[in-house]
Amino acid sequence: MGRGPCWFARRRGDDLNLHVSLSLHDRGLPFQLAGWIPLVLALAIGIAIAALPLNTLALFIGALISGALIAVIVAEPAFGMALTLIAGPFEPLESIMFHLPISSGQALLALTLMAWIARMLVQRRAGLRTGSLIWPLLAFLSIGVLSFFAARSYELWVKECIKWAEVLAVYVFTLSQIRENPRTRVLLLSAILLSVFLESGLGIYQYGLRGTGPVEFLISGTHYRAYGTFEQPNPFGGYMGLTWPLAAGLGLYSLRESIRLFNSPLRATRAALPHYALAAFSLLVAAMGAFALVLSWSRGAWLAAIAAVIVMFIVALRKPLASLSLIAIVVIALFTFNLIDLLPAAIYNRLTDFTQEFSSFDVRGVSISAANYSVIERLAHWQAAENMIVARPWFGVGFGNYAAAYNQYRTLNWPVALGHAHNYYLNIWAETGIFGLLIYLFLWGAIIYRTLKTFVKAANPARDTRQAVQPAYLVPALALGLLGVWIHLSIHQGVDDLYVANIFLLLGVYIGLLDSLHPDRLSTSS
Repeated sequence: MGRGPCWFARRRGDDLNLHVSLSLHDRGLPFQLAGWIPLVLALAIGIAIAALPLNTLALFIGALISGALIAVIVAEPAFGMALTLIAGPFEPLESIMFHLPISSGQALLALTLMAWIARMLVQRRAGLRTGSLIWPLLAFLSIGVLSFFAARSYELWVKECIKWAEVLAVYVFTLSQIRENPRTRVLLLSAILLSVFLESGLGIYQYGLRGTGPVEFLISGTHYRAYGTFEQPNPFGGYMGLTWPLAAGLGLYSLRESIRLFNSPLRATRAALPHYALAAFSLLVAAMGAFALVLSWSRGAWLAAIAAVIVMFIVALRKPLASLSLIAIVVIALFTFNLIDLLPAAIYNRLTDFTQEFSSFDVRGVSISAANYSVIERLAHWQAAENMIVARPWFGVGFGNYAAAYNQYRTLNWPVALGHAHNYYLNIWAETGIFGLLIYLFLWGAIIYRTLKTFVKAANPARDTRQAVQPAYLVPALALGLLGVWIHLSIHQGVDDLYVANIFLLLGVYIGLLDSLHPDRLSTSS
C-alpha cells in the first residue's frame, strides 16, 4: 500500500513530539526545580518571620489577623457586628491595660458601619430598613441634642449624644440586615451567647477558682466578687442580667421543641440536631449567666433578676392567678426559712443591711462607716441629682453633664463625682429635664408593650392567621427573653447606670431583633 498524506502528517507529528521531549530532557533540571520555587519561597519567608524580634513578630501577626478580619467584615458587615458584641465588654479591661484612645468594640463598630454604607453605595441601593420603634428612639436622641443649650461641658454632651446615636445606628443596622438576610439573626444570637459564656466563665473563675483578687472585692476567705472584663462587679452583674434571660427564653422553647422531636420519628435525623444543640447550649449559658450574676454580689442585679424571673414566669405561664399563687408560696417559704435561720446569712445581710439607709435621700450628718459607705455614697449622688432637678426641673443641666454640674450641687462630704447619679431616672431628669425623663419612660414603655404584644401573638397563633408564616418557637422565645431583659434593665437602672462598657450597643441589637419579629416580616427561613 502507498503512503498517503495522512501517514506523512502522523510522522511529522511524532517527530515534533520527539523533538519537544528531547528538548525538555536536555533542560530537565531547571524545569524540575521550577515546581519547588513556591515551596522554597514559603520556607524562606517562614524563616525570615521566625527570625523577627518577638514584638515585631506580634505586630506582624496582628496585622495579618486584622487584615483578614477587615476583609471578612467588608464582605459581610453582619459578621463585624457579631464581633462587636463579643469585643464590647472588653472596653474597661482594654482601657486599663492598653490606654487606647478607642476600644476594640468601638473600632469594630465603626468598621462595620463603614463597610455596610460602602456596600450600599457600591450596589447603588438603599438597604436601610426601620420599624415603629425608631420614633421613640429618635425622640429621645432629639431631646438629648436639644439640651446642648444647657450643657456646661460640650465634650460630655457630644459623648452622650454619640452613645445614643450609636444605639440608633445599631438598631437600624440590625433590622436592615435581618430583613435582607434572616440568617443574620442566628449569627447575632450566636455571638451574644458566646460572649455570655466567656464572661460568665471568667466571673465564676474570679469568684472561687482563682484564689486571689482585688481586696475591695473580697467576700470571705478566697472568694471575691465576680467582675469579668468589666473591672467592676455592678456592671458585670448588669450585663449578666441583660443576657441570661435571652438565653433562658431560647433554651426553654428549644427544649420544648427538642422534646417534641425526640418523641417523633425525626428524633435521629440531621434536622433535629440543631434543636438539641441550641437547647443544650442556651440552657448552659443561661445557668452560667444567672450563677455569675449571683457571684457578682450586686444587690441591684439580684433584685432586678428576681423581678425578671417573676415577670417572665407570669407571662410564660399565661395564667396570672396560678402564677401569683406559686409566687406567694415561694415568698412564704422564704419568709419561713428566714424565721428558722435557713437562709444563708451572707445573702440575707447583703439584701437587708441597706434598707434603713434608703429611708431618705438626705445624707447630711449621717455617720459613715465601712459597712454603709457604698450605700451612703450612692445616696449622696442621688441627693446631688435631686438638687439639680430642683434648680433646673424643665431643661436640666445638659445631656451627659451630671459630672460637670456635680460640684455645684453636691453634698459637703462627697467632693468626687462618680460620673452618674447611680439612678438613671434621676440622672436623665437632672440632665434633660422633665421632658427628657417622660420621653425616656415612653421609649421603654413602647418597647415593653411591643414585646408583650409580640409574645401574646406568637403564643396564641389562632388569634392571628398571619402567624402561620412564623417559625415554630423563635418568636415567643426571643420575646420572652427580651421581656426579661427589659424588666431587669428597668429595675437595675433604679440603682445604677448600665449604659456603660458598650452595653448600650447590645441594647441597640436587642431593639433591632424585637422590631424584626413583626408577623408580616417573618418567614420559615428565619
